Amino acid sequence: MFCAMCENDKELKAKRVTRKFDESGLDNITLKGVTEYKCPKCGEVYYNFGNIEQLHDLIAMLLVRKRGLLSPKEIRFLRKHMGYSSAMLAKLTGHTPESISRIENGKNKVTDIFDHYIRAMVIQKSADRDYDLHDHILNDAGEDFSRLEARLKGNKWDVRLIA
Repeated sequence: MFCAMCENDKELKAKRVTRKFDESGLDNITLKGVTEYKCPKCGEVYYNFGNIEQLHDLIAMLLVRKRGLLSPKEIRFLRKHMGYSSAMLAKLTGHTPESISRIENGKNKVTDIFDHYIRAMVIQKSADRDYDLHDHILNDAGEDFSRLEARLKGNKWDVRLIA
């Protein structure tokens, strides 16, 4: 890999690092085993996140399985993961785009009904159809966690929950 920002003609050295996954918009995700490339000439940093689509799918399904209401940031992540704009999600849920924005910014409370509907939408669009939202809601099932940790192994992600 070479630097795209400067005229450094030497191949960048790779190293494995652990870093927060700020790009997700979530505060509680740590990635381990990510390859970092740093240009010694200009300081530009590049990361190889492996199969990013698989990582997003894993995060989405863990959020769907989460105990308790989704947070505003988790709702925004899931909306983007499904490929919906605020206007599209508003139309699908019977809200206004402004209301969706206020929910995602934490200005409006996330209701049980909205939370359940978002989870159902994610499951409907997911290849993982073995998860039963009915059991999740009726039996108060789900996972308690404060943080997600994902480890890159080759080009696949392994995700675990941290209490």
